[in-house]
Amino acid sequence: MIRYLNVVLLAVFLITAAGFYSVERKDPSISQLHWLKGRWSRIASGVEHYELWNIVKDSLLEGEGYYMKTNNKKVTEKLAIKWINKKLFYVADVPGNEGPVNFENIFLNDTMAVFENRSHDYPNKITYIKTSKRDFKVILSDNSGQSKRSMSFKLVTKR
Repeated sequence: MIRYLNVVLLAVFLITAAGFYSVERKDPSISQLHWLKGRWSRIASGVEHYELWNIVKDSLLEGEGYYMKTNNKKVTEKLAIKWINKKLFYVADVPGNEGPVNFENIFLNDTMAVFENRSHDYPNKITYIKTSKRDFKVILSDNSGQSKRSMSFKLVTKR
């Protein structure tokens, strides 16, 4: 009987101790990406490119990539970060593609978001990294990680 009681007490102790040391998994929240809100710019080949992000609601960010040419706005992509079937996705709608391409979120914290679509031609992975309050970097990469393109943006206006 004493042996049985010792086993029960040990089990209760281990379960209680495990509760103190377990790491609670935090579900991703679009609010962790609210730092994207605003108009951001980068210069490539002498042309200023922009990403504009707006918080539509707690569960939706919408954006667009564009550049200005002779005072005309040329949209290069429509963007969204939203929930689809209880999963968080980065959705890119680029002219020339058959339709929007979904990239599933595989990592998210307050300074980094990684989205992936292994079946897309390129990119397969899109990583947003907040490098400061007024700067972020986007890294586009393929499945192998061999082909990477990095773009740095600076905050123009917080909207």
